[in-house]
Amino acid sequence: MRVPCRGGGLPGRIPPGPGARAPFGAAAESGRPGARRRVLGADAGAARPAAAVTAAAGAAVLIAVAVVFRWWILAAAVSLVAIAGATGLSVGLCVLTWVYLRETYRVMVEGGHREEPVPEGRDDPAHRGYHGGPAWWDLYDIVRRTGEGTSVWGALLAPHFLLHASVVAGYTAAAWAVAGALRAADTSLRAGRRVRMVCPDCYRHLRYPAYRCGRCGRRHRSVRPGARGLLVRTCLCGQEMPTLLMLGSADTEALCPHCARPLEHRPGEAHEFLLPLFGGTGAGKTRLMAGLHLALEQAARSSGDTWVEAVGEEAGHRLREGARALSPGHRTRPTPPGRKVRGVTLRMGSGRSALVMHLFDAAGERFNRSATAEELTYLGQATTFVLAVDPLGIEAVWRSLSPAERELLARERSHTRDPELAYGAVRDEIQRQQRILGRGRRGTRLAVVVTRGDLLRGTALHPGPAPVQEWARDTLGLGNLLTAAEADFGQVRVLLTSAVTGSDGAVDESLRVLLRWILDREDAAPAALASRPPAAGRAPAEPALRRPL
Repeated sequence: MRVPCRGGGLPGRIPPGPGARAPFGAAAESGRPGARRRVLGADAGAARPAAAVTAAAGAAVLIAVAVVFRWWILAAAVSLVAIAGATGLSVGLCVLTWVYLRETYRVMVEGGHREEPVPEGRDDPAHRGYHGGPAWWDLYDIVRRTGEGTSVWGALLAPHFLLHASVVAGYTAAAWAVAGALRAADTSLRAGRRVRMVCPDCYRHLRYPAYRCGRCGRRHRSVRPGARGLLVRTCLCGQEMPTLLMLGSADTEALCPHCARPLEHRPGEAHEFLLPLFGGTGAGKTRLMAGLHLALEQAARSSGDTWVEAVGEEAGHRLREGARALSPGHRTRPTPPGRKVRGVTLRMGSGRSALVMHLFDAAGERFNRSATAEELTYLGQATTFVLAVDPLGIEAVWRSLSPAERELLARERSHTRDPELAYGAVRDEIQRQQRILGRGRRGTRLAVVVTRGDLLRGTALHPGPAPVQEWARDTLGLGNLLTAAEADFGQVRVLLTSAVTGSDGAVDESLRVLLRWILDREDAAPAALASRPPAAGRAPAEPALRRPL
């Protein structure tokens, strides 16, 4: 009987019982996927504990090794990291340093720096010294260009920049210290030689002259060591100029820094001495000035190692005209009242010793009023003054002459005002300016010079052997003037002079006496020059050539 198969088996077959052995074909069925997975799953489950045990053992070994050798491993790791970091940092710093040095070379050697600003306003037309700004400008350009080439990594170059800035600061400080030392040495040298500079045109005291460039004519107001040079400065045209008098700046064309007038007397080489002559109109100031110059010139001609010269064409012309007017009987034309007072400058000396003397002859009308006397600011720069008094112009003295003497001297008489009026106006201005400058009366001197001594000879007014000061008080009636002068000045001297020349062309001895008194405070050489006898028998000649200092 055929039994139907359940589960889709073949008909007629009876499934084996539980205890029957599976035939060969059944064994083949075990190769199906489901059966294989069941077999593998059983094997993996058995292998999983073994792998875990192995991993745990390995970890235990590593932990044991790390525990036993922990410091060696840590040191090796740190060393590797430090070596790698140091190597990278060194390479990076080398690259950054190379960039910094490259930009430094381009800026400081190849000229990749900014252009120097053109001087404007009161700045001198000269290039700046490296310490006067370019050193800091170059540092700024180097930092800027390096930063542009390295981006944020440029911050690592901060030590380089700080070192560079320290070098620049040290160099700048040293340069300015040298400039200060040079200025101090120059000032001390001028003080030791009593060098004092005054402009004969605007009458102002000069701390230092201005100079004109010999190539382009630009005016440099201050050439002393500073931001635009230490020993030399370079004009914008490229011409080099010395910065100190002791380095030769006196050989450059000098100008007054206040009025820009040329200073032909080479200021700074020698002591400068101001001698103002004042008095009424026709008192004889112009003849007196010419006589002093001629006395110096004749004394210089008597010795081969001394020299005297008039500085400038105008001074030479005025002194030559005055020398010709010293002949007896010659009348001198009065100084025009509207003419600006400009000093007549003389240079004198012997060997390396020199003196510059500025003689100021103002028209007598300027001393009639205090308002016009205030224009004569050179009075505040002087310490020695000469008051010229014409005895024939004093009314009381003129009336004391006999009619015959008055008739004889009428042509020579000057119609000047009372000398006390001229003295009072000038005295007030001198005291005002001395107060401004903080000076006292102790160092001031006044020579009251009674002129026309040659005309008084043979008259009842001539003092003869009597002391001149007593004669001026008693006979000329100058007692009040002399009393006031002795209270206003530290030293007062009264002299009688004759601004004339003899038949041999030599000046009167009275002018040499006055000159010795004027120069007795100055250097020994000029004072000795005034003491020498004149070269008699020689007519007035051109000024002797100046010998080099």
